[in-house]
Amino acid sequence: MGQKKNILHLIASNFFGGPERQILAHALRLDPDRYRFLLASYKEEGRSSEIIEKARELKIPTREILAQGAFNPRTITELASMLKDEKIDILCVHGFKSNVVGRLASWMAGIPMIAISRGWTWETPRVRFYEKLDRAFLKFADHIVAVSEGQQKKILDLAIPVEKVSVIHNGIDLNGARPPEKTGNLKRELGLGEADILVMSAGRLSPEKNYGGLIDVAKLVTQKKHDVAFTVFGEGFLRGELEARVRQAGLEKKFFFPGFRKDVKSSMAEADIFVLPSFTEGLPNVVLEAYAVKKPVVATAVGGTPEVVEDGVSGFLTRPEETEKMAEHILRLAGDPDLRREMGEKGHERVRAIFGFEDQTRKYEELYTRVGKDGIRR
Repeated sequence: MGQKKNILHLIASNFFGGPERQILAHALRLDPDRYRFLLASYKEEGRSSEIIEKARELKIPTREILAQGAFNPRTITELASMLKDEKIDILCVHGFKSNVVGRLASWMAGIPMIAISRGWTWETPRVRFYEKLDRAFLKFADHIVAVSEGQQKKILDLAIPVEKVSVIHNGIDLNGARPPEKTGNLKRELGLGEADILVMSAGRLSPEKNYGGLIDVAKLVTQKKHDVAFTVFGEGFLRGELEARVRQAGLEKKFFFPGFRKDVKSSMAEADIFVLPSFTEGLPNVVLEAYAVKKPVVATAVGGTPEVVEDGVSGFLTRPEETEKMAEHILRLAGDPDLRREMGEKGHERVRAIFGFEDQTRKYEELYTRVGKDGIRR
């Protein structure tokens, strides 16, 4: 048995969502006889980030870096020292801050860096600036992992050589996990009857998720079928604007924003249809989670979403601007419980076959094997 390879994953995160779950799931499945996994993140005002706390609960080794501004030189030198002290062989970075800081620190430490690219949101002017910096620094990575073929295309459009980019899909565990029970609590909480059709979405309340467009869809749907309601789980700076738009549309009793839920899968079990109206996606974990509980999906054909949702088989795909078409698909599913069941089961089968963590882990381990002190070893 050769010497273990030390792998450090770095993420700047104050939220525990899909990407963070993917990192911890990967850490738990990596072969401990061949790899030593470390997770690093930033601490602010003496408080650990949520991903660090979750990792510690799972006995995953962690390290913290003092947050000192977006790209403070001290942060870079502190990370470089950590990489040397821990004898890290490969640094893996997630997100724009980690990409920039990590690339500079890995050069100082003399080790290769892999950038994991999930997509760009263009959420605010500040985020757009950072994402522009992220795209520029991707060109300096030794290798890039795209979470979908759609994201790979965006990376290749940056004139990055194809041999520097690998597609490794997000994964989900369908083995051994008990499916959440459908209790009826969610519909009661929203003031709905058990027979009402609940259309659910989940994500940040930010522009790229297109929840304003979903409100327009809901108005069309509820005008034709009165027993359908919509709910979106998540938080974000657009909450007030979206709630005002719901009131303007007269949908106060039909469209709800209950906030962020940690156990979104249990809520999905209570819903009848899952919808994702985004303008942009990497590879949406929420769609994998919807199929895990056998829900049909209506989504926009952006990013990696068409790699998960088979149009007409496990759900329906539209373009983001096709409000009427999305409404028609939701109405069709709302009126046909057999079709909902059939499409949900088809989605579950596809996720089980293609998006398991076993395949994801194998691909990462193969990539780690190819990466050495001098970058990719061909």
